[in-house]
Amino acid sequence: LAHSNRFQFFQSHIIQILYSSLQIQFAQRYSKDDVIRALLNVISPEIFIPHYWRTEKNCVQFFVDDYSIAQRLQSVERNVQMHDGYRLSIRVRANCPVVSVDEEFKEKMKLVMAKRYNPQTKALDMSKFHADPDFRNVFCGLFRSQVMSAALDIIEKNIPDLEALNLNENSLSGLDSFKNVEQRLPNLKILYLGDNNIASLAHLLVLRNVPIMELVLKSNPLRQRYKDHSFYVRYHDGEELEPQILFDVNDTSSLPRAKASFLCDASGADIIRQFLEQYFIIFDSDNRQPLLDAYHEQAMMSISVPSASQAGRLQSFWKFNRNFRRIVNNEEINKIRQLKVGRLPVVSTLAEWPKTQHDPQSFTVDLTLFTPKLICFTVGGLFKEFESTNNPTGDIRYFQRQFIIVPAGGGFCIRNEMIFVTSAVGLQARAFLKPQQTMPAAGTAATPAAPNSLTSVQNRLQMNQQATTSAAAALIHLPANQPDDATKMQMVQAMSMQSHMNMEWSRKCLEENNWDYNHATFVFDKLQKENKVPPEAFVK
Repeated sequence: LAHSNRFQFFQSHIIQILYSSLQIQFAQRYSKDDVIRALLNVISPEIFIPHYWRTEKNCVQFFVDDYSIAQRLQSVERNVQMHDGYRLSIRVRANCPVVSVDEEFKEKMKLVMAKRYNPQTKALDMSKFHADPDFRNVFCGLFRSQVMSAALDIIEKNIPDLEALNLNENSLSGLDSFKNVEQRLPNLKILYLGDNNIASLAHLLVLRNVPIMELVLKSNPLRQRYKDHSFYVRYHDGEELEPQILFDVNDTSSLPRAKASFLCDASGADIIRQFLEQYFIIFDSDNRQPLLDAYHEQAMMSISVPSASQAGRLQSFWKFNRNFRRIVNNEEINKIRQLKVGRLPVVSTLAEWPKTQHDPQSFTVDLTLFTPKLICFTVGGLFKEFESTNNPTGDIRYFQRQFIIVPAGGGFCIRNEMIFVTSAVGLQARAFLKPQQTMPAAGTAATPAAPNSLTSVQNRLQMNQQATTSAAAALIHLPANQPDDATKMQMVQAMSMQSHMNMEWSRKCLEENNWDYNHATFVFDKLQKENKVPPEAFVK
């Protein structure tokens, strides 16, 4: 740093200390009075008192205890001219005088402390201790740890029953010297620390075992962060605090135990359990097309992944990302493109995902809304992504999916879904690899063991009763109540008109799709595009 900026640099990067050092080159040939007079003439009408004047071989050095004066003297460098025409060169540094805490020094401290002690109130006034006239030629700044330690030693040996201590205006930035003060000064009840440089409440931890009833902290940087002092003081900054309202109970510092699920309505647990069983059995199978029955005709879905730092590790999902923080220039077209609307776009997107295996033991479930017309819940947990680009054996992912489902026919369907995917942390990945009950393949969904495949999920939903098998509780694809014959005939006629198939094949198409007209038309369109509809279906 250039010399002219060095002082400003130190003052802007450290806590402002009490003294500043001034060194004047080749001023030793002039008398002290001449040098001081020349400096005062330049900064007039301001004045200062030089402390600890010392003459050396090629310079003189002294200290000032006013930061503004030090800045002023720094600014007039080379403008101070002596009677012989020589211009003084002034160097200013943020510095403290060297102090040697010997027995002579301690004796002088003891004398000053003795005259400041009030035996009637058992109070010791050490405010602005360094400025005491008896320290005219000795530096005794309490903000130096060795000086404060010496002061506490003197108090412990000579005033062990001290009850009040005033340390205002001593530029204290910490209280490290007060360690074990509860043993050294067990009767200390009043402590003044105003007008100091204490920046953090952490510095007060050394006082936690001291029976202080009155604490003054005014004009300290920590006052801007000071919020709650009512738990350990009765007076603060001279004001009496209102008494605390306490209860006759034992305080505990432990947090509530984390729960794997939250249910706003316990009656929704069975529905959510069946949803998880059916949905993820299909999702982890080789064919996700049956999920079409789980989504509403106008279903909406979005997928987001975290920051670009994981783009490489989440390459399989990055192209679906609708994280607004990652959309360049907040382009509206990308927002629209990545929002999937309609059950076919939704399931088509999910079909592009790599093969997965979800871990039901890791699932957490939160049911936040449960009404006859709408259910909202969130599922989080782990799954394994097979054939990852970075790991042929598969990577462990963490997911969170929020579902909004609505009634549809005799069951429910997904109206809205938001998916978040990220890489699992090491602890999660290790938990996934532990031996556990695996989810059965889709082909076993109809076996008697399938309803128990997610026993851990049922436990996490805190189910105490047997799982019901009511058709009204099924979520993924429960056929609606079978239409009557007249309605079936109308559906067959509508299918025939729309598809141009004859009545026989139209009925066959509807029957094979459980009389779900929307799904039947979807299957027909798909098969027709693949040229798999036989020609006789169109013969009338």
